[in-house]
Amino acid sequence: MKMINKTWFWFIVSVFLASCQPPPSEPPPVGEPKPLVETSLEPASWSEIQGVFASDVNLQTWAGALEQSAVYYQRLSATAPLKFGSRKVDASVMLQATRALAKAARTMKGADFERWLTDEYQLLRSTGSDQNGQVLVTAYYEPLLHGSLKRSKKYHFPLYRRPDDLLEADLGDWYADLKGKRLVARLDAGRLTPYYDRAEIDRKKKLESRGLELVWVDDVIDAFFLQIQGSGRVLLENGEVLRVGYHSANGRPYRAIGKLLIEEKEISKENMGLPALREWLTQHPDQIERVLEYNPSYVFFKRIEGGPEGNIAVPLTAWRSIATDHRLFPKGAPGILKTTLPVFEHDGKTVRQWRDDVRFVVNQDTGGAIRGPGRVDLFTGFGDEAERVAGIMKSEGSALYFIMPK
Repeated sequence: MKMINKTWFWFIVSVFLASCQPPPSEPPPVGEPKPLVETSLEPASWSEIQGVFASDVNLQTWAGALEQSAVYYQRLSATAPLKFGSRKVDASVMLQATRALAKAARTMKGADFERWLTDEYQLLRSTGSDQNGQVLVTAYYEPLLHGSLKRSKKYHFPLYRRPDDLLEADLGDWYADLKGKRLVARLDAGRLTPYYDRAEIDRKKKLESRGLELVWVDDVIDAFFLQIQGSGRVLLENGEVLRVGYHSANGRPYRAIGKLLIEEKEISKENMGLPALREWLTQHPDQIERVLEYNPSYVFFKRIEGGPEGNIAVPLTAWRSIATDHRLFPKGAPGILKTTLPVFEHDGKTVRQWRDDVRFVVNQDTGGAIRGPGRVDLFTGFGDEAERVAGIMKSEGSALYFIMPK
């Protein structure tokens, strides 16, 4: 069989990818260069985050998160490179470094820990969305849904597992310069075609009667938000709890319904958040289908044991794990996040103020809307507080740092 010309191959692939690849959460300003790994981090001074040593003193959970990253590094080949901007660090070095950090975080205190850390490790800062370090921080959590293993009048919104006919390929397996470009498709009469979008799956029932339902839930809005969060718990009728996590997606572009409703002047930009979205959708049931279908991206789930996992296949740690652009920042790497967090009134809904917060974190996840050096998503865990914070968290002017062995 004659080999396909690479130029034609790339033309075909680029057309296909236009319908399959998730775009950045916001289009870059005209003239802004495409973010590059080499320019995403720059050297920083420890004096920029001195407050972390005084405010973040209970580091047991950070140590636990670091130990999870060590599990990830142990799975890699010893010489697998982790890129910190223009510098590469072998996985074996990162394994030793994260173990040493975890041990120090558990055993050392105050000035001793600060002195040891600043002597042994170098601090790098994300160049941010403006090349001056500005970062937008949002948050995500593990929601609770109500469901059943059997379909009924009450429980009739499915959470699907990954379909058997969903094909995924890394184009880098064919051409090195296409590494990281992912193809998601299905075969239709022998021809490769984009996988079903949200409208085809939910409204046209393209996956119905194929035995793909993991569980049925009672609220279509909850099911949609679960796809945004990536993992959650389903409380079954018999009192048991089923945990589900991200398995795969249909490859269609992620389009934020919040942006749609802002453009339609239904919700102001200042008030936009999960609570506002839920309230609007609940009050406009006749618009739910149209608005949800604006986002053609669709997530498939799998049953999981234990807590939700990030993109390095280790459990996430509440208030320590972060999601960043996996193309730019080293997976599993320790870091420091400088941001603001909401302080609520006694009603648990009204924000009284935003307080400064600086904490040690670990880069253990990614997301379809987390693109570029100026975006971070903080995992807040499970429960009412986690949901409240994640629902409104949108902190601009934050900063992200990574800790690299010298």
